[in-house]
Amino acid sequence: MFDQTRLIRPLRWAAGFSFFALCMPTTEAQEGAWLGINTTPFVSVGFDADHGHWTSDRPDSHAPIGVMGDHVHSKGGWMFSMRYMLMRMNGSRDGTHRLSDSQVLGQGYMVTPTSMDMEMLMFGAMYAPEDWVTLMAMVPYVRKKMSHLTGMGGTFETESEGLGDIRLSGLFPVWRGDHGGLVHLEGGLSLPTGSTSERDATPMSASAKLPYPMQLGSGTTDVVLGATAQRQQDWGSYGAQARGLFRLGENGEDYTLGDVHELTTWAAHRIADDASASLRLAYVQWDDIRGADPELNAAVVPTADPGLRAGQRLDVGLGVNGRLGSARLAAEVLLPLWQDLDGPQLETDLTLVLGLQLSL
Repeated sequence: MFDQTRLIRPLRWAAGFSFFALCMPTTEAQEGAWLGINTTPFVSVGFDADHGHWTSDRPDSHAPIGVMGDHVHSKGGWMFSMRYMLMRMNGSRDGTHRLSDSQVLGQGYMVTPTSMDMEMLMFGAMYAPEDWVTLMAMVPYVRKKMSHLTGMGGTFETESEGLGDIRLSGLFPVWRGDHGGLVHLEGGLSLPTGSTSERDATPMSASAKLPYPMQLGSGTTDVVLGATAQRQQDWGSYGAQARGLFRLGENGEDYTLGDVHELTTWAAHRIADDASASLRLAYVQWDDIRGADPELNAAVVPTADPGLRAGQRLDVGLGVNGRLGSARLAAEVLLPLWQDLDGPQLETDLTLVLGLQLSL
């Protein structure tokens, strides 16, 4: 069922991004140029940083590989990408405090999760039909594995694997500075192509409905909004991005995943003509689930409780970008500095992203 009130938050974000764009400097003295006022294309290629303009001929012209939708292309430009992502979780947390398995089971649960690995292979494509818009598609293939401990001391694992939710977005450059600065906005949709009905064998059933974190998709059409600002200097580049994922409606399992809000900033240093190293801070906050899957019993395991899914986390990331002709190889490792979870909930220990990008 579609809830019209769910449009309020993404519309507020859109208004905020528009205000951000309108506040950018527009005079020559303030080194700005607006799309539609200045006829110079707003692109990520063709500018020379040595003469005060953005250039894609440097390894740091792309953000760390864990940042999505970070750049735009000139008219007719194509880029294909493949990313491998691993998120490793081990142990539970409630608020900012870690909990032992026995402490979780002591709250009355029959089962507690002990660890989880989430792997994703993300295939991406970008194409710019015009200088003012770059189209982006991201297709994920997801594999999840969760280990459990029962109150009787037994252990078991559950797995799920398949297509995740496909994202389609448009990236719209709105400002280019005369000293290597770029700003673009993002608007798009996340399509409900991932399954919300995954099952696996457990000690209680040969085909049990898996809890919320083990499902592959949201089951709803969601709105993606974002804004990215970057600047190049002789020594390297730096940037920031705000992004939000806003859920619309309710899926066929009678629930809606929580909205997700992300804010990240980074700096990259040119360590060679074809290589750069980056440092990044990434903050993410996600809400509780609204509604509940009637097949899940929240008293059995914490992951089946829709009211125990919210949280926030601050990560620090170290990355490298390498350029080989028209191809880019990149890697980034993110480690949590701080986590505050509406638990008991598995905490994140490590996120790894490896990527290959090919521009045409």
